[in-house]
Amino acid sequence: MEQVVNALQALYATSDPQTKKQADDWLTKFQQTPAAWQVSDTLLSQADAPMQFRFFAAQTMRTKVQFDFYELPADSYMSLRDSMLVHIDRFRAAEHQPIHTMLAIGLADLAIQMDHTWPNAVETLFQRFGQSPESYPTLLEVLRMLPEENNNYKLMTDSFKRESCSQRLQAATPQVVQFLLNLQCPTVQARRKVLECFLSWIKYTNLQASDIAQNPLIPECFKHVVSGGDLSETATDIIVELLRMCSSDISAYQPVIEVILSQLGTLRSKFETQLSRGMEVALDEQDSLLQVCRIYVEVGECLVPLVMTQCADAQIVSILQVILRCTDLPSEEISSIPLEFWHRLADEVCRHPETDVKIDQFQGVYLELLSASIRRCTLSTTQDPFLADDEIAAYRQRILGLVEDCLEVLTPNTALEHVLKSLLGGQQNGVVVQEAHFFVLTMVASRAEVREGSVLWQLIQSLPPLISATAPEGAERVDGAILHFTKKTAIELLGNLWQWVKTRPDFLRSSLEMISMLLMASDPPNSPNNMLERTKQVQQAASMAFKEICVGGKLHLQDLVPQLTQLYVSTIALPIRMHLFIVDGVGAVVASLNQEETFRSALEHLVTPLVQGLNTERERPVVLSEILDRLTTIIRQIHIREGSAKAACVGQLISSTFWPVIRQCLAQHPADSKLVEKSCRLLKHSMRCVPDLFKPNLSDVARTLVTAFQQHQHSSYLYSAEILAHTYAKDPEIVPVLTELFNQLSSIGLQCLMHSKDKLEEITELVEDFFGMFERYLRFAPRIVLEAPTLQPTMQLWSVAIFVQQKEAVEAIIAFIESVLSHIGETFKLGRRYADESKAKIGQLLQPHALQVAPGFVQAIFRLIAGVPTKYVQDSIPSILDHLRSAFSQEFPAWLEAALTQLPPSVGSKAELQKFGEHIIRGDDQRLYEAIQDLCYRCEQVVLRSRGQADATVAGRKKK
Repeated sequence: MEQVVNALQALYATSDPQTKKQADDWLTKFQQTPAAWQVSDTLLSQADAPMQFRFFAAQTMRTKVQFDFYELPADSYMSLRDSMLVHIDRFRAAEHQPIHTMLAIGLADLAIQMDHTWPNAVETLFQRFGQSPESYPTLLEVLRMLPEENNNYKLMTDSFKRESCSQRLQAATPQVVQFLLNLQCPTVQARRKVLECFLSWIKYTNLQASDIAQNPLIPECFKHVVSGGDLSETATDIIVELLRMCSSDISAYQPVIEVILSQLGTLRSKFETQLSRGMEVALDEQDSLLQVCRIYVEVGECLVPLVMTQCADAQIVSILQVILRCTDLPSEEISSIPLEFWHRLADEVCRHPETDVKIDQFQGVYLELLSASIRRCTLSTTQDPFLADDEIAAYRQRILGLVEDCLEVLTPNTALEHVLKSLLGGQQNGVVVQEAHFFVLTMVASRAEVREGSVLWQLIQSLPPLISATAPEGAERVDGAILHFTKKTAIELLGNLWQWVKTRPDFLRSSLEMISMLLMASDPPNSPNNMLERTKQVQQAASMAFKEICVGGKLHLQDLVPQLTQLYVSTIALPIRMHLFIVDGVGAVVASLNQEETFRSALEHLVTPLVQGLNTERERPVVLSEILDRLTTIIRQIHIREGSAKAACVGQLISSTFWPVIRQCLAQHPADSKLVEKSCRLLKHSMRCVPDLFKPNLSDVARTLVTAFQQHQHSSYLYSAEILAHTYAKDPEIVPVLTELFNQLSSIGLQCLMHSKDKLEEITELVEDFFGMFERYLRFAPRIVLEAPTLQPTMQLWSVAIFVQQKEAVEAIIAFIESVLSHIGETFKLGRRYADESKAKIGQLLQPHALQVAPGFVQAIFRLIAGVPTKYVQDSIPSILDHLRSAFSQEFPAWLEAALTQLPPSVGSKAELQKFGEHIIRGDDQRLYEAIQDLCYRCEQVVLRSRGQADATVAGRKKK
């Protein structure tokens, strides 16, 4: 007790941050000791203790009930309950509210934990606190917490306790609701407590539809929303929750739906009155509009299944109109709320193609919605769009998703006509309106069918002059920035219209000429940074559009190869992320050339300046990496028929130029991991392009990889070995080369991993490609893996490597583990109709190796769960366990029993862990997945508690 008081004084009365931190750390650890029960109880009983001390005691008592209830003997449960009832009554004054709330949560948790030892918890609460108005706030607080805490999985309790608590709450619902209805509330604060308690019970208990429909709280909630004020938010939450309940079974809750629909009129009147005052005035009361929007959207969500059959009903039409107006409000928060509703409605409409008449009835709504989308995408005229934050870009992308939903109902061609007509009518409204139309057209026009007589051709024809027009004076101002941004969107639109542009050679060429001018443009000397940023973003859009048009129209651009190649050379000084798009576009046109000599000449013109650069820039690895990127981009475009003249040309180029270049880079800068990775990437695509013609180089490649890996353990060398196995494993002449390569690389890699097994997180790329190589060779060249001396020690690394959390690395680890186990699992299918005999034979040879490591590996998995792995790893664990129980069905239960002891004691009682074990051993995929998710969540809460973070969510949850 003395130590706790001293620590609390240090925490609250000392100004030294280090002392405060030490005190906080000590108190966090103390809360997890058995002594904390008694100390907390004593502190709460001391009338002269400071408020902060008693709040700490109440918080500790709650966390002890939540996490450490297993520490208490059963004969102490009742005395703890009685003590907490006394404490909460003592702290019911308004100034003690934080302590009171903490104790209310603790009491609710205790009622769940005690289970059949306190079967009449609600009745006890009514007897103790329901007899006088002074104690009603305590009763309401604990009653509100009961259903919330029963659904709060941060409470470490057994699932059967939750279930029995649910049954008791169901039985007590009429009593609680009747009490809430009869309660007279002298203040707004008191009424809020009643409504919050009602919200808690309707969320977590099944009230009967007839009782809800007759409940006077529903019309009262609508009155609160209409009148506004402090109760409107809670009232909105109640209405929304009722609607969600109704959506689970519309027919059963029809009486409730009818009551809610009868109340919507007053809500709509309020909405229209508010908007009639002008948008600026209306948005001053944004919370009020937000509440109306939430309710209407929830009504719409609930009624979606009925909309198709009642689409002409006046009330349905009215609901859609309000939701449509909400979508068109100039508020990102409000207009985002209906987006999911419109998506669901579009799905529902399009699921019934046979009801064309009804679909026609919705076209008017979705045409209005399309117009609203354009308005919502319109930029502000007071802000430089190049400097806008990511939230604005993300919002416009969400609106583009709404446009996509409109296309589903309207068809792209109908939508295109509508947007073009809107653009024609809105030209006089300024450049921001034009830009919004261009932005929407990037989605609409790219989906529309190319039509000769479409008005879109007029727009396409107008884009190049618009894009290439010189900016007016004052371009550094906001209006200049908006014009620049409109050019950028127009360029993106032009790139998205490649299917249209490619059908008209004159447009195709003029578009490329205009884009080429932009790519060659440069800012005047000493231009301000904001102007440089605009130019950079416009050029980035131009480079992407250039690629799209070249790739789409490659067959129509072959006679322009000399000019395109010249542009490619002239723009080589652009940033690499831009120039790669140009390389991609020009490379696509060159790759499409069929005549051998023309193809050879064009390819040489592309490659020669790059090879020259490799020779002149030998001491600059960053530049070398960028050149290798360009070469890789070129070779990736080339797809040729084996034995053709083009293949011979490319094979000669790769053997005489690319492979020597790769060797040269690896020799010059062996320690530069980025350059090594770029070199190996070029090697991969060179092999894949002409595998038969590259084959004579393989012995040299293997020697180079081994020598380089001995010097520097770059993971790229292992990945190159994977590609070799994938490409050549079926060639008996190459198998000896692959065998030697695998044995050498796996031996060096294994030594490196063993040396660093306590810090594998620092070498995740090596981990990824080491296990990736094992998995790939087991798939394509299993005999090499089975005979490798590194197989057994690599499998022994499973129990260490599984703790690596980097996604790509753990993906590779799991892929190898599951590959081994699936081979073993196949052995049990031998003799069945669909058994994979070759896979089973490999499994028989792998089984003895896996049997040695599997028991420890299962324990490692549960240590991993206890330490809270990443979400990706959590989601992967059920699959690993499924493979283990399939591969070792007899041994797995004993391994699992030992492994469950690795979990913290707070996670679950013996009975609860036994239930988890049953689900893991015998459950189907869903049961297994849910069991692991539950265990992971419980362990996460225990770990957060140890870090002092478990209570961080309480304030947020209560605030919400």
